[in-house]
Amino acid sequence: MKTSTKAGAGSFAVIAAATTILTVWEGTDLVAKKDMIGTGHPMTYCHGQTDEFGKVKEGQRFTPAQCKDLLAKSLPKYLTPLQACVKVELPVKTMAALLDAAYNAGPAAVCRSPMVAKINAGDIKGGCEAFEGWYIRSDGQVRRGLVARRSGLQGDKRVNEKQLCLEG
Repeated sequence: MKTSTKAGAGSFAVIAAATTILTVWEGTDLVAKKDMIGTGHPMTYCHGQTDEFGKVKEGQRFTPAQCKDLLAKSLPKYLTPLQACVKVELPVKTMAALLDAAYNAGPAAVCRSPMVAKINAGDIKGGCEAFEGWYIRSDGQVRRGLVARRSGLQGDKRVNEKQLCLEG
């Protein structure tokens, strides 16, 4: 039996599924450092946090427990807008892939994406396939990590968003 979610339902399962891919892709930085990908945020720490919880100083330290807590507080803020714009029932892993994308690109960008447009039109597989090549630029440059994350690259063993979406 597939586990699925509608807006307002299954949030815990979606966040748990997204966390498994997100923490692998983002890694964990226990010390705040300059954000080198040009997002406009001067610092990054924990699992890709920027200034969501206020300004941090370069070199500021965090414990693994603090990082886990910050991520737990952060993800619902990204999931709620997605649940509002996705109009069809989705498998948990499919919504988790969208949540992971929203964590990086913002929920508004994901809600306007070809993934959500196809999903809302009833083409879930097509929506998952649309991850390929979507949002691969950052600061005007094609970023290998984003290409891998969205589409999957030969030699990159990490599960990507497209694969997680299709697993749903």
